[in-house]
Amino acid sequence: MESGSQSPLRLVYIVGTYPTITTTFIDREIAVLRDLGVEIDVISIRSPDPDLLAQPEYRAIAADTTSLLPTTPARLIRAHLYFLLRRPGRYLSTCGYLLTRRHPSLRAWLKTLLHFGEAALAADCARRSAPEHIHAHFLDRAATLALVVARLLGCSYSITAHANDIYVNPVLLGPKMANAAFVVTVSEYNRAHLLQAVPEADGGNLAVLHPWVDTSSFVPSSGRRPGSTRRVLSVGRLVEKKGHQYLIEACALLRDRGVEVECTVVGDGPLFAELQSKIRALSLGDVVTLEGALPQSEVRRLAAESDLFVLACVVAADGDRDGIPVALAEAMAVGLPVVSTDVVGVSELVQSGTGVLAEPGDASSLADAIESVLNGDMEMMGIAGREVVVAQFDLRAGVARLLELFQETHRSTAEVARS
Repeated sequence: MESGSQSPLRLVYIVGTYPTITTTFIDREIAVLRDLGVEIDVISIRSPDPDLLAQPEYRAIAADTTSLLPTTPARLIRAHLYFLLRRPGRYLSTCGYLLTRRHPSLRAWLKTLLHFGEAALAADCARRSAPEHIHAHFLDRAATLALVVARLLGCSYSITAHANDIYVNPVLLGPKMANAAFVVTVSEYNRAHLLQAVPEADGGNLAVLHPWVDTSSFVPSSGRRPGSTRRVLSVGRLVEKKGHQYLIEACALLRDRGVEVECTVVGDGPLFAELQSKIRALSLGDVVTLEGALPQSEVRRLAAESDLFVLACVVAADGDRDGIPVALAEAMAVGLPVVSTDVVGVSELVQSGTGVLAEPGDASSLADAIESVLNGDMEMMGIAGREVVVAQFDLRAGVARLLELFQETHRSTAEVARS
């Protein structure tokens, strides 16, 4: 924060479901902003998975988060009546604005109406802390709520756009971006896509801030064990866009070539049974292990014992894809050489000398890439990879830039109010 007698900047963050095991990057972002003196209240549209709350770290985050749903009819009605009676102009004009924008289908229009209903509840929660700015993570319903909350409370809002929220059934991209003070996205690839998809978007208000890694916590380790069998690690939800099926097939090809590897896949998801069946069908039970979801401490232990990190990203059939996977950046931060695929913004992270990029959806290309890295100077790749992350993906540097954007917006809004 700036020095002097200024009061702390007050923000409200809105996220679809929070916390989750895949949103640790939001946890870190909020923690660093708070360390920098920012006051932040977090609103989650839906309550987190109760099973996740068995873990103390997630339970602590959830205790500091306000969940909107499930709710009661009385609570919802009270929120709407508050704004309808006290701020009828803002309430009615915002509802009318959203519902008269072009929607791809009646279903999408009805969802927007539902999200407006949720947004009044969010605004009722947020107004008690008198926020100066609203920030939404993901350009989906969270951004719709941020737009409505900001209008109802008379403040500004911004958005961080990631991947699924951009590419899978996007709704109201133009209005959400046009009304935001600024939009942040995680790759130059995403930025170019958004500018093409929303020609009226202001490129000057669309910034690229890469996924952030706490490079003081993710550090190289000497825990890797010697031996002829190379240990391969992959971390990511068991969903199509992570490409785990191609990694399993690549492991079969490597075995047939006489390359000894042991592959551990960390993550849970809807494809668990399908991937386990593929492992059995290829007789890879002693080669590939699906560990399921693990705490961050266990993932770091596995990384310390591994030789190589692989994430075989693809574009899913429904268009879903990664932006720049944070797990890939974290692996590079701990000094692991990496193999991934040349899809979306991955090449912005996996730069020359840090690893190898394979063709997406091609097990043979992936096996070749893995073998190439295993036969190369893995130590130098690991060193080069960490240098890239420290220089371009560092958590504190990235959050400091985000804070500058928040502060610039706050100053601009204050100047407009005074004029």
